[in-house]
Amino acid sequence: MPTEVFTGSQFTCTWTGRTWTEDEIVAMSTDISERALDLTFETDIARRLKDLPSTGTSAEWLTSSLEEAISHEVLSWQVGEAIAEAVLEDSHGVVFPWNNRRDQRNPRASLPGADLVGISVEPKRCQLVFGEVKSSSDPSSPPGVLTGKSGMDQQLERLIDDRKLHFSLIKWLSARVDDHKTVTLFDKALTAFIQTSGSSVRLIGVLVRDTSACESDVSARGKALGEKVSSPGSVELHAMYMPRPMAQWIEWVAA
Repeated sequence: MPTEVFTGSQFTCTWTGRTWTEDEIVAMSTDISERALDLTFETDIARRLKDLPSTGTSAEWLTSSLEEAISHEVLSWQVGEAIAEAVLEDSHGVVFPWNNRRDQRNPRASLPGADLVGISVEPKRCQLVFGEVKSSSDPSSPPGVLTGKSGMDQQLERLIDDRKLHFSLIKWLSARVDDHKTVTLFDKALTAFIQTSGSSVRLIGVLVRDTSACESDVSARGKALGEKVSSPGSVELHAMYMPRPMAQWIEWVAA
């Protein structure tokens, strides 16, 4: 288990910082690889194509094309997002029904809207989960990825009460829940959202870093957000400190 190095709270916001060892990350590497590369989905597509009738040169062309088209390329920030999702699902009662990699038109692109779109399955209540993930090797505290127009600060602020964005994310998620269990959870979360006039949302911000742990990475932002989000909504800021430089995170992803 990662080591908790700081924790704090202000009204509806909580923040924590945890450090990971190399062994702890390696133990998660299968899950990280699956999320970063969407291996099962891509393998299923390849198998489906290969099962279609093909002979001679067409079979050779297909094999060659699949080797070229099915990408195992991954960037460090995408590994950071995969780590964040794996930890949230494994330890924080969140379900992500869909791998965002499937929506990328360009394998190196970052999708608009929100990095994290899922459902909270904590025993107390089901809630919609919206959030952002930022990865950084910036030695400053807080790092630059938290500030400015495209920083986590502004993105989380927008997720508090931007109704157009909320319903856009709800439509996106609605099209991607397809099994009975997840549909049931989604309906419960939507019911809570409606009955609370849109305030029952669990906002999550995750900062994945390769620096030493420092509470000032997230504490000031946590105090500000805690005063802006009304119950039963909540905000969580998770600072995750990795055991190796960000440029080397891709080595945790095994194709």
